[in-house]
Formats: sequence, C-alpha cells, structure tokens
Amino acid sequence: MPIQQDLIQWHVEDVRCHRGGRIRVPVEQAPFGRILPYRRSAGEHPEPGCSELVRSRGWIADLGRRGIGELLLGLSSVTALREVTGEVPLHYSGPEAELMRRCSIPVETTKHTWGPHVVRTATAAPVRFRVAPEEQSTWLDQIGPDEVEVHAALPMRHYLTVEQNLGRRLSAECTPAPRFTSGRLAEPWHVVFVAVPGWPRNLEFQLADFAAVARALTGMVDAPWRFTVVTARNTAMSDTFDGLPVDVVREPGAARCVDLFASAELVVGTDSGLTQLAALTERADDGGPQVVGLYSRHAHIKWTTGLPDHHAIATRFAQMLALADRSADTAELTDTTWSAAADLRAVPPELVADFAARCAGWR
Repeated sequence: MPIQQDLIQWHVEDVRCHRGGRIRVPVEQAPFGRILPYRRSAGEHPEPGCSELVRSRGWIADLGRRGIGELLLGLSSVTALREVTGEVPLHYSGPEAELMRRCSIPVETTKHTWGPHVVRTATAAPVRFRVAPEEQSTWLDQIGPDEVEVHAALPMRHYLTVEQNLGRRLSAECTPAPRFTSGRLAEPWHVVFVAVPGWPRNLEFQLADFAAVARALTGMVDAPWRFTVVTARNTAMSDTFDGLPVDVVREPGAARCVDLFASAELVVGTDSGLTQLAALTERADDGGPQVVGLYSRHAHIKWTTGLPDHHAIATRFAQMLALADRSADTAELTDTTWSAAADLRAVPPELVADFAARCAGWR
C-alpha cells in the first residue's frame, strides 16, 4: 500500500500515514472547524479580554482529573498564561508531580495528590481557567483568499483559546506545548515500542504486531538494532520477538520514560499519553526521537503535539473523526457499526515499518 504523505483531503483512505508539523491547505480541503475572528497570520489581534485582570491577580489552570495525555497537551494553556504574568513562581499539584519536575515550564513546588492537575500562581484570588480537551474546536486561520492554516493539534487549540480569553496576541506560531528534558543522547538504531493499550483495547496493535514491525525494520537495514517494549504489568512476552534484541519495561512511571525516550531514535506507539510524552521529550542536544502514533478511535490531527517529528498512522475511523472534528462517544458511535473501520490490527505491520523508517531517515 503506498504511503500517503499529503495533508488533509475530503476523502478518507483505508490507512493514512500523516507527517507531523503545521497544516496549511486550500480552503476546500480544510476539515471542520471554527474560523478565528481575527487574521492571526496577518498580525491581527483578538478583541480585548482579561489580560490585565490576570496580570494583577494571577491565575490557576485546572486541567481536571484526566490522564497523562490530556495533561501534556493541555499544558500549552500554562505556556499562554505565563506570557502575561512572566517569571512568577508556579506551583503544581496532582498525580504527576515527579513528571512535572522534568518539565521545561519552571515549577517551584510540586505536590503529589490524587486530585486534578492544577498549575497556579501563588496569589490569593487567581483567575481560574478550566482546561478541557472536549471543549476545544479546531481553529482555522485565513492565510489568503484560497488557503487556511489548520490549528487542529490540542496544544494550539488550547493556546488560541486562552489567547482570545486574554485578548492579547501571544508569541507562538505553532507547537506551544512544553518539553520534558533529559540529559541522555540518542543511541543509534534504538527503537522503543509503546505497547500500553489504549481504548478500546481490542482495536489496538498487539505485541505480535509490534514484533512484526521490528522484524520488518531489521529486514530493511543491516544494523545493530535494539528494541525496548513498554507494556502493561501483566503482559506475557513469551517468544513474541523471536530472538530479536529486546528489553521489556512493564508500566514504568511517566517520569522514568523521559530518559528512555531520549535514548531512542524512533518511537512507535499506541495513541496514549506515553507516546505523546515521547514526542515532547527533548535531549541534551535539543533533539528528540521521531515518533509515530497509531490512531484507531481518536482524531490523529487533534490528539497530537503538532510537532514536525510527531507523525501518525490513522484508521479510516480516526480520519473521519478528524474531518468532522468529533470525539468517539460510545453512546452514539458503536462498535457494531464502526469497529471494522477503527481496527488497527488490519494495518499491515510492513506499512508501519516502512513509514516509520522514512520518518527516521532510514529509507
């Protein structure tokens, strides 16, 4: 099956291989979204908002009781708010205190709690911002009479929403999500597979599929390959990788994964928070791994960092959700109707390996 490296079309493919980075398309190829009420690309500003109030009172960003992925992609709202209040001390509370100590956003204190993810200034009456991914639409910025920029990745959705609430033109043009830093350097030919199952588990790539990707990669280039598999605690590996050089890491903490991802040249993983963390990992040389996310029932241009090194392989169902700017609500989007279109197990491992190798520069 040929690799599709174009951006967005009004049709869907059986499988779409999508390169990361900014999306600029003719207007007739834009997915569903909301037009920005100002021409951002032309230097226009939003209508006045609450920036002065935020400057005087500080702020609190409530990212809710959500998983790692929602936290990582929602932190762009913190990036936006810091542009107003500057280098004031910040404080985090929530279940990922250890991970937040690795974040490029300087957090003065971190407190582990089982409550929501909260980042705030140490002020008495901060302005509260609720950061909810389901409420964020794709933003379309009119570049010219026949072209739009599609701000579909969640970090830019959050950032532009805060920009409009503040009523102040912010600095980032794209990918405002913060990075997670490591002192490690890349190990040549090291590939990490994130095989932690997402939702629904029965439609995800299985260990045998990742092993088939590994065999396809080793068949392309004679090199000193090394593989690491991040998987669930009770996963039985048996002889799935059939003698390939593989290490297994079972349910590591997210903070531990930062150094692991930094050591990889390539990460291939399920559409999960750990795969998104891999894309946000920054090495000592300012680089990071090439990351390929596998999307079954989430929009591949929404649940991503938007970085040029964060790519996607999407099922027909994920593509349809991207075009319609929808989430898969189980009450109305049932497996009876859509499971065949959302099943990653039907994606040939050889296609995944070929696309991933091209992203990594090995082909």
